[in-house]
Amino acid sequence: MRILYFSTVSWKWIKQRPQFIAEYLSLQDVEVDFLSLTPLGKGVVQKLSKGNLSIIDTYVLPFSLKLRAIEMINVKYIQTLLNHREYDIIILTGPLQHQYIPECKKGKAVLVYECMDNMPFFYSGRLRERMIIEESITLNQVDAVITSSQQLSLELKRRYQDCRLAVTTIPNAVDENTFSRVPKKRVLFEPNLVYIGTISHWLDWETIIFFAKQYPDYSIYLIGPCEYKPEGLPDNIILVGVIPHEDVIDYIYSGNIMLLPFQVNELIRAVDPVKLYEYIALTKPIISSYWKELDKFNYNRLEFYSQHKEFERAVLQLSQSNDHTEVNESFINENSWIKRSSDYLAFLNRLIK
Repeated sequence: MRILYFSTVSWKWIKQRPQFIAEYLSLQDVEVDFLSLTPLGKGVVQKLSKGNLSIIDTYVLPFSLKLRAIEMINVKYIQTLLNHREYDIIILTGPLQHQYIPECKKGKAVLVYECMDNMPFFYSGRLRERMIIEESITLNQVDAVITSSQQLSLELKRRYQDCRLAVTTIPNAVDENTFSRVPKKRVLFEPNLVYIGTISHWLDWETIIFFAKQYPDYSIYLIGPCEYKPEGLPDNIILVGVIPHEDVIDYIYSGNIMLLPFQVNELIRAVDPVKLYEYIALTKPIISSYWKELDKFNYNRLEFYSQHKEFERAVLQLSQSNDHTEVNESFINENSWIKRSSDYLAFLNRLIK
């Protein structure tokens, strides 16, 4: 089986679901081409091969969402790139990607839409309207849909009521290889709160800043790529930047309390957070905003909050509990990317039979 996995994030971006799915599929005797697009000036492309996995990160012209002419140049370029390649399955992960696939390939390969986010809500105004239209076009062209959360399945069915495709949910997971070694202690100020993930406007900055000012003895570490931060952050909010994925276990191990402090909106309600799996894998105390998708985590060290005072109360309560950290092997075995990719491949095999 040969698969084109068309990712919305490049291979070198913070490691998340697309990279894990592609990598672990390639370890199951499947040839995988991992395609991503990098606008000129936004980074250096990466092309490499790892066994059955080929990374095809490709330059395209910037500003394609602002100028349709530029977008069409990019479309024609990628179509030319794909014309000489043959695939059994093409996996699309974004609403706009359908137009990059040559029509002759759509008729030969099984098309799958893997929906990992409530994509239109990354945008606003006319762009959001366009994403809804493009996602509808995608659903009319593909043969099957995979989502990462139950809420996404419900959202797709609600938004596109004419869609008759079966929707299969394959949740996120934790990387067994990353959590198989003994973690190392990192030097962090204590007491501390630690968040690992993309740092952007969807963080609950109001609560984070409020707590940092009220409790200057606590250090709040935000670890990951930074897309947005408010001006004038308190000194005890520390942005670490991007870390290699293999180091994630060390920072989770070294954190006193782990955070998932999101503003709960249409985007967040559909998220199945990878980092929550990783926090639980080391049995860490966790404070998170609440949304329904998290009900499935039956974990007694997870505290939810919706207001400043609830966040503060959760921190003080968890700070008094035993700060033990151990590998939760049963949880990892049940929720590993190896297991998820096996479920994923079984689903794909059913499609091509």
